[in-house]
Amino acid sequence: MESVGLFLMFILVTLSNAGGLSGAGSNIPIMLIFFNLSMNEAVPVSAFVAVCSTLFRFIWNFNEKHPTRPERCTINYEIVLMVMPAVFLGSFVGAILYGIIDELTKVVMFGCTVAWSIYTTTKKAC
Repeated sequence: MESVGLFLMFILVTLSNAGGLSGAGSNIPIMLIFFNLSMNEAVPVSAFVAVCSTLFRFIWNFNEKHPTRPERCTINYEIVLMVMPAVFLGSFVGAILYGIIDELTKVVMFGCTVAWSIYTTTKKAC
């Protein structure tokens, strides 16, 4: 069962990285189903996968230039600098809430978030 989960995680992270994402959120259900992990175990492992894939993508794209404006980098560092404080604040608040909320509530909230994400993505695709 774990080999199927590893294969699916590899495919998911590869496709997510190709699209510019880390694929961390979508790895959690795979870890819950195929590796029989709890939410308390799956979330940190997923965060580690996200950091590794993001670091790999950053190293891979560090010297890439913008396709239509060769004087610019592909990565817009101004946006990164503006967004990072909100990311850190959200991570801080999420870490505090994660320690307070029980397991069932975490799973329900995660399921609602995934359902909303699938709905909005499908709506945009149609």
